[in-house]
Amino acid sequence: MVLSRKFKVLLRPLYLWTINTRLYQAISHSQGDWRYPYLSFVWWFSSLLVPRRKVSVDDVSFTLQCDNWITHFRWYLFRTKEIEVRNYIDVYLKDTDIFFDIGANIGVFSLYASKRHMNLNTYCFEPEYSNLHYLKENILKNNLMDRIKIYSIAVSESNGLSSLHVQDLTPGAAVHTESKSDINTTDEGYTVVWREGVAIKTIDSLCQELRTIPNALKIDTDGNELKILKGATETLKNNLLRSMVLEMPPSKKEARKCADILLLAGFTLEWSHENTRNEIWVRRT
Repeated sequence: MVLSRKFKVLLRPLYLWTINTRLYQAISHSQGDWRYPYLSFVWWFSSLLVPRRKVSVDDVSFTLQCDNWITHFRWYLFRTKEIEVRNYIDVYLKDTDIFFDIGANIGVFSLYASKRHMNLNTYCFEPEYSNLHYLKENILKNNLMDRIKIYSIAVSESNGLSSLHVQDLTPGAAVHTESKSDINTTDEGYTVVWREGVAIKTIDSLCQELRTIPNALKIDTDGNELKILKGATETLKNNLLRSMVLEMPPSKKEARKCADILLLAGFTLEWSHENTRNEIWVRRT
């Protein structure tokens, strides 16, 4: 028995070296599938055909997964689409701020903000499963896992469970609608093709549980904005929250209600333009 134990101790370095060799790992990963060497080559070759794409704008650089028409669109048009959001990040965020990105999608603006402000602490909230996968990968590949936290939550006006009504199954897609009701079209007028259960939380409850208050907000949830603001009563009153960039809902009635909530909470409209629903709001001093 004692000899057996000594023998195992002596062999342990050889065992550790063996399991870390590429040959051992290849055999282990194959699980007995004789096609594994061919499949490994195919996977490697496909990564060469569809590489990550680099974004370079205003001295900020990061990479994005780009393997379908929507992720290609998000990479290709980042320099020209929603420039006002990028300007908000440049001008209104401070280096040590806490930034909430509500409706983060695959993370293009969170990545940009974290590369622009090197001590920024970013919280991403994104409920759609396939988008979360890309969001996670983009954070990891850009080495931002210490400064960006992700939560698979739909931010809304209450806490509990709801449904995300999806209009496009392609990873990176947007204009989905969170609703407990069984709807056939999204808030933006698109036909629902899929529904998935999601957890919903208010901004107020998130701040309480995370024990933090954002200094800056980005809210872009394609029509769910009024519900989000309704669930942020206490947070909006807090002076630590200085500003936000908000995409107003498509309904003019709901957009007016959003503005009323912000005005009542002590914010004023800093920037808007007829060609976009994005608006920048800042706390009155």
